[in-house]
Amino acid sequence: MRRLLFFLLALTGAFSISFPSAATPTPDDGLADDPLTAWIQRNGGGNGTDNGQKTGQVQNNGSIANLELIGHNDIGGRGFNADIYAHKGFAYIGQWGFGISNFPKFCPAGDTADPRNGVKILDLHAPGLPIVGTLRSPAWTSAEDITVFTPLFGPRQGRDIAAVGLQACFRRDNSIPRGLQLWDVTDPRTPEKLGFVSSGDNIRGVHELSIVQRPDLVTRKQAGKVLALEAVNFSQTFDAAGRGDLRIVDITDPSAPAEIGNWALREIGLTNQFTGTGCFARTFGHSASATADGKTAFFSAFDAGELVLDITDPTRPRFVRRARYPANESGDMDTHSADVTNDGRFLLVQDEDECRSNDVKNQVGWGYLRIFDLASRDANGDLVEIGTFKTPHSEANNDPSNGNYTIHHTAQNPAWSSTKVAISWYSDGVRVVDMAPVLSGAATTPIEVASFVPPAFNDPVGSCACLGNSAFVWGVVVADDGLIVISDMNSGVWVVRETHR
Repeated sequence: MRRLLFFLLALTGAFSISFPSAATPTPDDGLADDPLTAWIQRNGGGNGTDNGQKTGQVQNNGSIANLELIGHNDIGGRGFNADIYAHKGFAYIGQWGFGISNFPKFCPAGDTADPRNGVKILDLHAPGLPIVGTLRSPAWTSAEDITVFTPLFGPRQGRDIAAVGLQACFRRDNSIPRGLQLWDVTDPRTPEKLGFVSSGDNIRGVHELSIVQRPDLVTRKQAGKVLALEAVNFSQTFDAAGRGDLRIVDITDPSAPAEIGNWALREIGLTNQFTGTGCFARTFGHSASATADGKTAFFSAFDAGELVLDITDPTRPRFVRRARYPANESGDMDTHSADVTNDGRFLLVQDEDECRSNDVKNQVGWGYLRIFDLASRDANGDLVEIGTFKTPHSEANNDPSNGNYTIHHTAQNPAWSSTKVAISWYSDGVRVVDMAPVLSGAATTPIEVASFVPPAFNDPVGSCACLGNSAFVWGVVVADDGLIVISDMNSGVWVVRETHR
């Protein structure tokens, strides 16, 4: 299997990205409103100090343990591959990007005619994982987060719907759309564009999103509702209407979505979103997820930490409590996202901390996985941290030229395993851990049972050397048949499977 991995590395080339043909929009303020952009800027790319053409030396050739490689598609060598989702035998891979007026190529959709534009749909069961469809993005937008679901209610009940978060690369150019785009992908080869709801002016748009289905929200005309929970970065500060970073959108009719609620960090006294600790001192909504019944939301807000909200009434979200970090780590939390375990007992919180030990908290290394007990409360009434998981690289103060070793996302699927979690970890690839010891109460740390680190590819976009000398696994999802589907920012989509299940 290692020989196959290296063979794929030899076959796959890096492609340069052409400048967009459309005129560059209104120059922006250079705001690094997400941690990865900030990390790239700190390491010599995308900040106007070089020509954006740097490439790095390959530092690793990949590794694999207790997994077998099923397939790979480099997505045309486009680079800046973002999150990934799997649904009914197809994978959907998004596109990252940001706006710097003198380097317009960093925005992936400056030219909508470019064949690399948009969310690509891949057939997971065909040789070579071929691209069979595209959810095209408007000019000057990125589409990095995607969720695909089958509505239980509404006019599209029983069909397959893709929800795509669109962000404007240049947030101050209000001619660029930003918000939530919905598609019918029942036939992924011929997707049908449905509705769109704007996030508003002066902000980038939907950064991450999740879907909840609420059978309890019954009206005379409707048996239930489908809701999208959106994290809209820095909305509280920049939105022309002053709405909060959490938005709740009714997408029961995906052809006519409508925002019905929002919540702002000012509700808990956080009025300055450019305060915090460490090298990325920010307090903003980055991600939103929910319990299975859709009544409790988990709002990941970087240096504000993980917040628990009551969304029983989605038009009036209400703060309930925090997932409280240990005192010596509560300043620079860099809380990125969170997911509830399959059994509903624990909250898995992912910290995208790229400061390593260069901040004021007593934590050496990069961001890692935290485990909170949803049933336990401390003296403040907050959730209690009962365990962590770190990779060896993430525990160390690594040289940044060797990659980025912070955690990013987790993935579960009860059809695959009731106890296992797959974790995307940038340059540490994907780690598969078994939560069984934690679920049984025998331990506070899950056990790593498998891993896959894709071979290193240089960044095809040429943003900086820091992004091109190691694996850069952004997203991971586990399909119902046990396929583990991975997106690498530089090298595209990889599919692996456990050798022993």
